[in-house]
Amino acid sequence: MDFGLSNMLYIFDKDGTLVRRRGFLGRRRPPRKPSEQHVRRGVRERLAELRAEGAALVIASNINLVAFGVLTLAEAQRLMEDCARKIGGVHTMRFSPYDPGARMFAWLLGRPKRFARDDPSRKPHPGMLLEIMDEMCSAPWETVVIGNSPQDREAAKQAGVRFVRSTEFFRPRRKRARILPAGEWATR
Repeated sequence: MDFGLSNMLYIFDKDGTLVRRRGFLGRRRPPRKPSEQHVRRGVRERLAELRAEGAALVIASNINLVAFGVLTLAEAQRLMEDCARKIGGVHTMRFSPYDPGARMFAWLLGRPKRFARDDPSRKPHPGMLLEIMDEMCSAPWETVVIGNSPQDREAAKQAGVRFVRSTEFFRPRRKRARILPAGEWATR
């Protein structure tokens, strides 16, 4: 797929990267309703820069609240669509509803255990990223994953693509690191 001038694919985590987590006293939780999703500072501006360069933008997120029975698949899909709308649109999006940590919780509550397991689509596994790269016809050297967690970093590593922490990626331009040709990072 031709993205324009840059031919770059940027894959963003959602919660904590594009939208803020809710909570207080250090206890943060992912949004459960579209009204709880607030775009983080600097996100819209940075994504506008990337769009102007012709880059492809994608959201890839673990939404484990489905596995815990807190959200339905339809509610999780609405959260993804709402996030995409609030940031100005994306080329595609994916989410993984799985979480092996939900097994005991599902058993205790007597809820279905369909998503209470590990899955290749769940970060830190690279399945979701590889699927997106295949759909977008993007090679590893044309792909960057932006996230805020060790799972995002590990998924990028396993997919063979670059990773940038969201706090670095969304910094003001004058404070931003730059990508060197070899894929190494250097701070100005």
